[in-house]
Amino acid sequence: MIQVFFKKINKMLPGFSSKNNNSFGLSSGGKKSKQKKRLSENDEDDNMSDLLLNYNLEKMNEGEYDFNHCDIHRDTYPFASKLSKNSDSLFDIANVPSSEPSSYDNDDARDDHDNDVDNDVYQISLCIYQINTSCELPFLEFLMVRHQQPQEKQQQQQNGKKKVFEFPSFSYVSSKRKSVLQNAEEHVSEILSSHKNRNNEDSNDDDVVKFRGFFNNVSKNDPKSKKNIYLFFQKYFKKLKYPPQLSKHDDVWWIVTSEIVNFKKVTYMDIDYAAYNLFIKNPEIMHLYDCKGRLLETPTVCYYGDEFQKIKYLAFFGLLKAPVKSSFGPFYVATNFLSSMKYACYTHNQQPFELYDGEKITSGEYGKYKEGGVLRMILFIGKMKVFLKKDPPDDSQISQELAKTDESINKLMALRDSNGNWTEQYDTAYSGLYFVSLQNEGGDMNGGSKKDNTVAVNTVEWFFKNYNHSAVISYHNIDTTSIPGKYDVDYTDYKLK
Repeated sequence: MIQVFFKKINKMLPGFSSKNNNSFGLSSGGKKSKQKKRLSENDEDDNMSDLLLNYNLEKMNEGEYDFNHCDIHRDTYPFASKLSKNSDSLFDIANVPSSEPSSYDNDDARDDHDNDVDNDVYQISLCIYQINTSCELPFLEFLMVRHQQPQEKQQQQQNGKKKVFEFPSFSYVSSKRKSVLQNAEEHVSEILSSHKNRNNEDSNDDDVVKFRGFFNNVSKNDPKSKKNIYLFFQKYFKKLKYPPQLSKHDDVWWIVTSEIVNFKKVTYMDIDYAAYNLFIKNPEIMHLYDCKGRLLETPTVCYYGDEFQKIKYLAFFGLLKAPVKSSFGPFYVATNFLSSMKYACYTHNQQPFELYDGEKITSGEYGKYKEGGVLRMILFIGKMKVFLKKDPPDDSQISQELAKTDESINKLMALRDSNGNWTEQYDTAYSGLYFVSLQNEGGDMNGGSKKDNTVAVNTVEWFFKNYNHSAVISYHNIDTTSIPGKYDVDYTDYKLK
């Protein structure tokens, strides 16, 4: 019954990439017809809805997880123990655990393959992962690189982007004198060193990296074509003093599972479909467990936007709680990437703003920040209360007072719980994307001029009560030079600096 319910709301869960805004409240603007069209364009892969459930509901709330009697770098990730460890049999298809059924169905085909092995070219993909323990619960991160794709591969991509994040890889001819494992270890060392230098990490602090095994992904239709073999390496996690600042020029990122599977994006940048397909066909890659064998929740990625200097402060010192009059009370809040851009690039009231010393931090008349910023975070959702438009309206005094002067709040009272009653039984409060038409006769609710086809937008937001269920994994400076001077709900072409 629980699974059926969550299938129905899956389209509102992480991965819903709409052109929305303002996850922290309600705003008006845009046309309803455009919003509906946008919803349909982004409503893809419905048949994979089961895989969007990032946590095992049946295993939750059975007491606290136990990590006291196991190696958190090994026992929590049993998938590594199932990989083949014998590198001598790396190119023996019969001995390699495959993510697809072997295409060698008879002895003759196998003999032909063995005779041609010296001419085979293999695509070696490096799956470098770490178990991040900076949060109350551990979670997986995979190292991916952003590369320019060849033209023929671009045509195979559903998104058609030129640059995507993918697992680092190299081609290998099996007749080479140097083993594939030696080649792979050299590539891993080079990638990690380059990543460390770019992020100003201590170069004298050596990384501990271990080879955990491999499996292959042989093409069923063309077994003699280039084969893709996945080598898994574990980098032992070391907590940084503060989250890294990453820009569009950084081509090496640590990426969480929900970005690969749910969003298929890192911020606005695409992830290679082959990586997504690997996880979909082999979901055990995503799973961590505690000492008692209980499946851990996989966190979702989320964002928080504001002026860049404030974002930099929050990255170092942590999130602040939302105001008392917020939709779900004075707790912590996060949203998806596009929703965060409203507050990363514009002031809350869309008015110019200057500091006490007279320095202007906005440009134009609609409060566009000169420097926008966003936190990239993970959130363990836990037990979640989903608020729907058909639910009973919020009867809190705060919401009742706000509804008297704000028509959009009045029409979406079911998506509020300003007293925070949800915290009594739930860890997280969630509301999805909704639109309501506003009556604008004689002017809008804020005393402005009359507008036609005005639509109030209530966008995706998560409120969570336990700060230890979240972690900032990076922060970013948003390029505000080319975005509209006034916030536009239909604009989506936001970029990192």
